[in-house]
Amino acid sequence: MVQSSSPSEIQEYYEAGDRNFQNCQLRRADLHGLDLSNADFSGADLSYANLRDANLSGANLQGTYLNEADLSGANLQKANLKGASLIKTYLIKANLEEAVLDEVYFTGAYLTKTNLKATSLKGAYLNGATLTGVDLTNAKYDKKSRFDAAFNPEKNGMKKVGEVVVTMPSSTVKTSQVIENSPPSSPEIKLENLSITVEDLLMTLNHLTDLGNHYLGNTMCSRYFQSSRPDLEWFQQFEINRSSAKVSFKGSIKEKLTPAQIELSQQWAKKYVKSCSMIFRDLPKMIEADQLVFPVTS
Repeated sequence: MVQSSSPSEIQEYYEAGDRNFQNCQLRRADLHGLDLSNADFSGADLSYANLRDANLSGANLQGTYLNEADLSGANLQKANLKGASLIKTYLIKANLEEAVLDEVYFTGAYLTKTNLKATSLKGAYLNGATLTGVDLTNAKYDKKSRFDAAFNPEKNGMKKVGEVVVTMPSSTVKTSQVIENSPPSSPEIKLENLSITVEDLLMTLNHLTDLGNHYLGNTMCSRYFQSSRPDLEWFQQFEINRSSAKVSFKGSIKEKLTPAQIELSQQWAKKYVKSCSMIFRDLPKMIEADQLVFPVTS
């Protein structure tokens, strides 16, 4: 497996038939104009890399970090970028036709005159992305896809998927629209009434650190995780892997939290979110309620 960021070495391995570049650390690598079609860069870190005019058609870029990379003019047709992070990435005039872009973070990305025809953007985050002149004809999105409030997906040629249509006596109603347009139900949650295990808490913490890792990187994510953690012996059993930003617990994950531990855990989560939001203010909007055991925003 290649670990070097040398473009000549990457090209040498590729021309020799090696397509496996999984989890490579290639930050700031200069790979512009290279033919890397059908290569496997899943989990690799290509943040700040120069990939202008590169051929990445059919490539596996699942979970890849491409934050602030330059992919202007690149060919990513039919590439798989599911779960990749492309925050503030330059994709000007890039070709992503028929690419899989589910759950991709495009926040702040530059998609000027980008070809996104027939792409899958289910669960993708396009908040704050520049979409001037983008071609979204027949691109698919769902109720989890995120756009700026002023953006109308249908008017831009997109197609919503995953809806169930219910025929009523007087009209046809899309159930997802009924849900989305109904006033949100948010009953007050009393912490003392909650029954939470360590396993439940880990689900919430890992959801938050996954977001922090995507938007801030593993270094800042780990730093905020540790600085916001309560300074008590029990909480020191929670550890974060600095590489993957995954949270683990030294004891039994079936252990039930006391009311005091639940309250302190919520304070921990809120403080972590607040710290991350100082750098990326839209992070609270990315939090999924079904991944939480208690509210983490005010």
